[in-house]
Amino acid sequence: MNSLSALRDLCVGQLTKPAQDMVQSNEMWNRRVKEFRLGTAGASDGCLAFLSSHAELKGRTVLDVGCGSGRYLKQLLDAGALAEGLEPSTEMVKEAKDFTARPNGAPVVIHNAAFQDFESAEGYDYLFIAHSPVISYYENYPKILRLARRGLFVASWLKNEDRFLEDVAKMISREPHTHGGYDSLFLMNLLMADGYFPDFRTDVVHRSGRTSPETLYLRYTSWLFGQSFTEQDLKIVKAAVDSFADGDGTVPVARTQVQSMMYCDLIRS
Repeated sequence: MNSLSALRDLCVGQLTKPAQDMVQSNEMWNRRVKEFRLGTAGASDGCLAFLSSHAELKGRTVLDVGCGSGRYLKQLLDAGALAEGLEPSTEMVKEAKDFTARPNGAPVVIHNAAFQDFESAEGYDYLFIAHSPVISYYENYPKILRLARRGLFVASWLKNEDRFLEDVAKMISREPHTHGGYDSLFLMNLLMADGYFPDFRTDVVHRSGRTSPETLYLRYTSWLFGQSFTEQDLKIVKAAVDSFADGDGTVPVARTQVQSMMYCDLIRS
């Protein structure tokens, strides 16, 4: 076995996992839509700038996989892309349609389906996958390459340290499970083993300041109690978060995150 074959086998093994529980996942995201509404219009994290440095988006078809409440989908549309969204959560789709509504009334296409169930005969010029578990399952890999005609963009958190979350977790004696992992690295190496040449970059992002507790309740509860958290779990987390509130009602946030961004040209010369 040559080194590339061994590398491919390693990556396939790391990305071969039990199928994602989409019912449980969608129930959680339906509950968290209010939180995402508060943060949808947040500052740019460099994803569109990185993609635009590799690809001309104007007039090109793009599928935003796991578009959530429409943050990146709106940026893609504003950049002139013929962009569509793909999102399994029904409540997120409603939010995304509202957020991405065009000034001229032109319809925005958002497919309410899981990636595993989605099909497109024509495909798209580009697939845009930002912070989505779709890349974490090898079963999705062949479809990713089939749907993306020209290029693939992926953004993922490699590491996510949230010091306020750790304080809350200690208060209620729970172990947090946040976003972050190496699946984007396995995907990059899998693409290289298959003869592609992805451009991969990492950025370290430091964030500190104060925020409204409402932006944290549901996120922290899902990270501390899992996707199927109960109302009692949410009540416990709310009480813990609120105990840190200052006179103005805000709480401290301090995060250090490592974000990976990858673009892969899929047109073989």
